[in-house]
Amino acid sequence: MPVSSSVGSAALRSLQGSLVRRSRNLLPLTTLWRSQKTEASPLESRETVDVPTNLENKEYAVRPFEEIPGPKAGLKSIVDFYTKTEGFTKGFKLTDRRFDEYGPIFKQFMINGAAMVHVIDPDDFEKVFRAEGKYPRRPPMDIWVEHRKRRNHFPGVFMSEGEEWHRIRQTIAPKIMRPKIVEENIDNFNAVAEDAIARFVKLKEGCGPDDHIPDLEWEISKWSTESIGTLAFDARLGLYEDPPKQEALKFIEEVQNFFRLSHKLMFSIPSTIARKYVDTPTFKKFLECGDTVLDLGQSFVDRKMKELKEMTEKGIDPSANAQVVPLLTYLLTKEELTPMEVNGHAIDVVAAAVDNTSNSVLWWLYNLARFPHIQEKLYQEVENVVGKDGEITAKSIAKLRFLKACLKESMRLTPVTVGLARIMDQDVVLSGYNVPAQTWVIMELYCTARSEKYFKDPLEFKPERWLRENKDENHAFSNLPFGFGTRMCAGRRVAELEMYVFICKLLQRFRLEYHHEPLELYQKLITVPDKTVKIKFVDRL
Repeated sequence: MPVSSSVGSAALRSLQGSLVRRSRNLLPLTTLWRSQKTEASPLESRETVDVPTNLENKEYAVRPFEEIPGPKAGLKSIVDFYTKTEGFTKGFKLTDRRFDEYGPIFKQFMINGAAMVHVIDPDDFEKVFRAEGKYPRRPPMDIWVEHRKRRNHFPGVFMSEGEEWHRIRQTIAPKIMRPKIVEENIDNFNAVAEDAIARFVKLKEGCGPDDHIPDLEWEISKWSTESIGTLAFDARLGLYEDPPKQEALKFIEEVQNFFRLSHKLMFSIPSTIARKYVDTPTFKKFLECGDTVLDLGQSFVDRKMKELKEMTEKGIDPSANAQVVPLLTYLLTKEELTPMEVNGHAIDVVAAAVDNTSNSVLWWLYNLARFPHIQEKLYQEVENVVGKDGEITAKSIAKLRFLKACLKESMRLTPVTVGLARIMDQDVVLSGYNVPAQTWVIMELYCTARSEKYFKDPLEFKPERWLRENKDENHAFSNLPFGFGTRMCAGRRVAELEMYVFICKLLQRFRLEYHHEPLELYQKLITVPDKTVKIKFVDRL
């Protein structure tokens, strides 16, 4: 199996020394305004947004923070929120209605009495990101932080803040954020995608005339986990073995439970209050689930570290027959990382793929199946550039412009993340109101995507809007599924490449059809389909 960039004897010596030291410390296995049309922003809509050095200066009286409209604080507001969000599972719909009621900005109060500001205008998104300091801050996931503290485990790049966050991110960024480096793993991504397609073919044989893949959601999760495992560990996790490795299956199951329990705890007011004094039954389950995720992830790390240690003790260069250096091997040579930090990085990278990447692909398949003319146009592009059964390469990916537009449009219309949040380090003026430092600001991507003010025909799946010739039609900050700036999603390049390869391979083999009721977004931290996804896979061969 291919691995990530060539290493010489110096790297081998570095790895040997690092492994010897680390082996001693191996962890145990433990309304009107929204309908009005506006001119598009002059900014170019690119994968990496170019921010102008100066925003246009507009003269207007800045209104005080206290005048920002919004629902009044109190028990009635909390009950109203619960009922109108269908038990906290459709919060984005209530947010959309509140923009209709209050305008492009509104304020609401959290249980602790602190104010949270919601904005829908991409101009405001831009201002928020431009006001970020050197160390952008996001609202913390308190229960995640609590779990890692109790476990005395590395918090990871997602939960860290300030200089510590910056240090951690800098160690991993060269390996997963640079397109050329990420593309080194494309052969592994191709191999896993082929195994997944072969699995689909086998499952389809027992599906009967409907041609539905049983439990498609689970199968997509298996693909995303196996795929990212090749990058993180330079190893196959065994999900396509016969039978599949039970520890890998258990890892997927526990990561999904972790997200489900996190959502339940976040939006349970009684539990939030009770946890100040005692661990609730749900919180105990959450802690156990988090421990299992770490222990299973640790077993993958330990297995690879043992393999590398044995090779280096025999004087064998692990990269001798390799084209590239895998993420884990790369991290092991970073002297500034502790063994726990190395392990934590690898585990977090894999865990993030289980729900985020898999659900992004699931929504993409659904959108392609719903719009056959778009699917056919994409298939023709793949066939012209790659061929009916050709390998997906970095060069071919660069030519697949409509493929990239389709992903961006799918993530706009059916986003896995409905909003982005920041804690302001300085005062900022949003929609004419002063928002003081330390305020939580939520940039509501889902609502922006459905506003006729910012998108023409917003409820239609139109990938063409993202092609270069149409770049002036959309505000550059109107669709940021991976965030923006120094704290954008660190795994963006990896996730995009995985999805590009998988969709190309799938369309080479199948035509997709959907003949059921429309799916809706359902929140469990990220958004998932509210019903079982029954897509018909029709053979092209």
